Amino acid sequence: MTDAAPSNFIAEKILDFIEYTNQNIFLTGKAGTGKTTLLRKIQDSTTKKMAILAPTGVAAMNAKGTTINSFFQLPPGSFFPGDISLENLQSGILSIQSMVGELSYGKDKMDLFRLLELLVIDEVSMVRCDLLDVIDAILRKVRGTNEAFGGVQLLLIGDLYQLPPVTKREEWSFLNRAYASPYFFDAHVIRRHPVLQVELTEVFRQTEPAFINILNDIRNNTITETSLKLLNERYDPEFQATEDLNPIIITSHNAEANAINKQKLEALSGQEYTFEGEITGAFRDLGLQAEQTLKLKAGAQVMFIKNDVGGNRRYYNGKIGKIKSISIDATEIYIAFPGEEDMLLKKSAWQSFEYKAEGEEDIMQQQVGEFTQYPIKLAWAVTIHKSQGLTFDHAIIDAGKSFIAGQVYVALSRVRTLDGLILRSKISTESLRSNPEVINFMKPATAEVLNNSISTAQERFILQLVLRNYTLFSIQDALAALLNNADLKKASLPELQIALSQMEQSLENLGTLLAKFHTQLLSLHETKGFDQTQLSNRLEAAFLYFSKELTTLVLNPLNKNIRVKAKTKVQQHLQQLLIKFRQTVEHRLLQMQQSLELLKQPIAADQCKTWISKQKARVISKPAAGAGNNNAVNLQLF
Repeated sequence: MTDAAPSNFIAEKILDFIEYTNQNIFLTGKAGTGKTTLLRKIQDSTTKKMAILAPTGVAAMNAKGTTINSFFQLPPGSFFPGDISLENLQSGILSIQSMVGELSYGKDKMDLFRLLELLVIDEVSMVRCDLLDVIDAILRKVRGTNEAFGGVQLLLIGDLYQLPPVTKREEWSFLNRAYASPYFFDAHVIRRHPVLQVELTEVFRQTEPAFINILNDIRNNTITETSLKLLNERYDPEFQATEDLNPIIITSHNAEANAINKQKLEALSGQEYTFEGEITGAFRDLGLQAEQTLKLKAGAQVMFIKNDVGGNRRYYNGKIGKIKSISIDATEIYIAFPGEEDMLLKKSAWQSFEYKAEGEEDIMQQQVGEFTQYPIKLAWAVTIHKSQGLTFDHAIIDAGKSFIAGQVYVALSRVRTLDGLILRSKISTESLRSNPEVINFMKPATAEVLNNSISTAQERFILQLVLRNYTLFSIQDALAALLNNADLKKASLPELQIALSQMEQSLENLGTLLAKFHTQLLSLHETKGFDQTQLSNRLEAAFLYFSKELTTLVLNPLNKNIRVKAKTKVQQHLQQLLIKFRQTVEHRLLQMQQSLELLKQPIAADQCKTWISKQKARVISKPAAGAGNNNAVNLQLF
């Protein structure tokens, strides 16, 4: 942040934005600034119904969430926005418009999307722009609103100066007709609805001021000759590993890292042992750092791929050690660290999760699978991608081997100190260039901006909380269940079936009007400010209009059919279902009516948090009798 606000201020402000606003946020910060730690704090403290997603299986596992494609059931490939005929689409690219128009999610998934209040996307630097536009289109469609992301709050976490999105050349040659760059911030939805940028600045991984300054200069494309000279003092092409110092090699390609590790392991004398990982349950996104088949020998250099959660905290993600010994029956593995006691290695477990709606009130993160293996892997070499999140005391980097923009920074920032760096090739200014799109986009908010913007964001959130009762989802879901009832399908009641089908069409039309009303009211707040009197008047007009329409188009036809004398048990059962459906309609009308009082009393700026906390926990009791209102009024929409 430009005013170098302290990290505790930033963390508290982020927590306030998450809990008391619906502002979409991009949380960023250089490597080692505590983004993951803050995510854990948000997860533990928020009352919002949330889900954590990531672009890859490895990132999802590290974030303890699930992948974007799994959560939204997206096919592989890219997605094209705008109006384009299917025959003109390139192979491997789907039309967003066509795909959303053919949505066929089950009820459980629809309930999940409608309950969702906070969507976290970790490692967003690797998320392509088109993927965010797909998410936006899906949530708008399912939640029946024109708000960005269907009114769900987004928390995007990542460092754009690290690994960029992966795009196939042939697909990007088509997508670049619609997008300026593959980065998430060039998604159409983000361009139209900018996110609030908040940056963590305090580095915990590195403590040397000189090294921190060099990394900062690389990020900002402001590397000086002095800093470059200091960095290249670590150039040592003749470096030879010793028994005490055998730094890990950070490479750009997976094949190279695997070849180095295989060659080094084969060079060791002694017996090779194989340890198979165990999978229980569903483990769809097996993109772990851990190996399914782990091959080890005594003397092998290994690194830990998990933090120790035990009391002693003997190891961390990226700590290097050596296999001291493996028992003959392969039941005991001892790891040696320089200057430390040998450690008996124990297996660790990784879990896979799914999110499910629990009833009508909550979202549950449910463990669906587990993978058990020793938390180590061979560590003579590792790729840039697999080094993300790791911390090394020493590493060898060869920046001359086809490193792309951002990769040199990622490699350098894995290491704690300058003394821990060994360069096999000198680093040039050209290899340190950050993408200009990233530099142009990055404008982190100052402490003053954060303080000033939260009040407006809280007002908007208050309005959104009021509007949550101005939807017809509960009524439409209840009607869909009624139409799919087996007894109704068997019964020969054509008049009732026609009436219910007409109600379904009427509710769809009213839902479209309500979506426009949401947009209108939020736009009114944006242009006219938090004028509670004007907003209350609009809400009251909306209630009078929609209560009249629901009474005329739904309640009156229902009552007509309920009053028909049931002649069979099947008809009696259907009559009970109609009464239950009527209660659902009446309950929604009561919720809308009670919402009219929410903005009657002035809400001062210092009362917003209290008001929001109270309303988020508020439950409106179900009605015992009808709540229809026959007063008519014209509702002015766009």
